Amino acid sequence: MQNIVSGRGSLDGERLTGLMAQLQMRRPLLVCSARMQADFSARTGMMLPCFSGYHANPDLADAITGVEMYRQHGCDGLISVGGGSAMDTAKAVKALLLAPDMEAVKASRLPEDGVLPHIAIPATAGTGAEATPIAVMYVQGEKLSLDHPALLPEAILLDSTLLNTLPPYHQKACAMDALCQGIESYWAIRTTEESRVHARRAIRGVLAHYDAYLSGQPDAADAMLLAAYESGCAIRISRTTAAHAMSYQITKRIGPAHGHACMLTLPHLWRQMGDAPVLAELSDVMGVSPADAPELLLGLLAASEMLPEELPDASTLDALVASVNVQRLSNHPQKLSQMEMREIYTRALTPVSADERARLVSLWRAYAGEADCRG
Repeated sequence: MQNIVSGRGSLDGERLTGLMAQLQMRRPLLVCSARMQADFSARTGMMLPCFSGYHANPDLADAITGVEMYRQHGCDGLISVGGGSAMDTAKAVKALLLAPDMEAVKASRLPEDGVLPHIAIPATAGTGAEATPIAVMYVQGEKLSLDHPALLPEAILLDSTLLNTLPPYHQKACAMDALCQGIESYWAIRTTEESRVHARRAIRGVLAHYDAYLSGQPDAADAMLLAAYESGCAIRISRTTAAHAMSYQITKRIGPAHGHACMLTLPHLWRQMGDAPVLAELSDVMGVSPADAPELLLGLLAASEMLPEELPDASTLDALVASVNVQRLSNHPQKLSQMEMREIYTRALTPVSADERARLVSLWRAYAGEADCRG
């Protein structure tokens, strides 16, 4: 069980020090960006040793440097503040400290009784990494997923005021990540009744509050941060599916942020599944018909000005298909051939006409307006 503290401004008071006392942390290593370190120190009055030398797509070598700092300063726990990169780096530092050797780390063979407390404080509303025992790292350019119960943060602090300085594009992309995680969790082969409870909360939370969140409404920011947390709880149980598996090289080769990349393919994966019964359930969760659901997701992209502008060349499309880890597709409810994946990439990355863009925007605006009336 994770200890959860939430509320606007909760980072500024005594609630963080209370969490630290419960976990017997006296000198934690802070894992966050240099900018976030200044904000953290100003809000909390704490001057902690800070590791900020990690990349946006963190390399395991980054975490090794973090371990050296942890030992140098005699730390007794971890506090990560930021997005998935900060939290995943902290999890990797923990794995390196707990495991007997590097091979055990890479194989996620960690001691079940290892004690090293970690407080995760998300500063984005999207990845849900605070609610998962997974850390995505890179080793010599190859993606590595560390996955072990010991990596689940012992405590979480949810303070939506940390979202205030997030650039608009990243607000959108992170919210799309949470929405995709909710949808993928719901239709995943490994889904359960428990994961679907969390998935429904994530899906409805993002869709109901997306526009208000982008307009700066504090209550909507609270709701979006909670929806992202729920999406993390959902994929902790079910894991993700094809939209995530197909997203990583879109980000690496073309540039869209992770959540944006996931949302580009997800509506087309939905259409590829035809009339699968789970889609009727998911459409009901969203409050639309099965035929309108993928259209609505495209409308969200259009209204966010995040539809593709240019179709990549044939060699890039071939590289995208070849890069997908087939093992990661095993949790998707439908088997996908390489030809089908290429078709999905092509549809996802083909620009639409101005008239089609306007139609999709109108569809989203009507839906969001109804959500405002309901709310």
